[in-house]
Amino acid sequence: MSRFNNLSELVSVMRARGFVNTFSIQHQQVYCSELSKSISPSQLTLLERHVVPLPSSQTGEEEVYGFRTDDNQLGIMTNIYAEYDPEGFYAVFRQCLKGHAVGA
Repeated sequence: MSRFNNLSELVSVMRARGFVNTFSIQHQQVYCSELSKSISPSQLTLLERHVVPLPSSQTGEEEVYGFRTDDNQLGIMTNIYAEYDPEGFYAVFRQCLKGHAVGA
């Protein structure tokens, strides 16, 4: 299991491995700016989950998820939205399919 020191390091490694899209939650849907479209959460499969420490000025950890769409696009989502709307985040996240997630 890999351990990453910060978010930048993790995102760089994931991008190099093909997770080139960025997914965010908007209006109970997952939006991908690179693909310019909304994606139903049920069309995403969770492949990876990683935890990284927040910068030293903050305490806690941040979660980073690696997803695959039904049409085999790979992307990254963080749990940052959960800070603003935990119920909305987990409602969307629960609809995503769970693959064999790996990570820290």
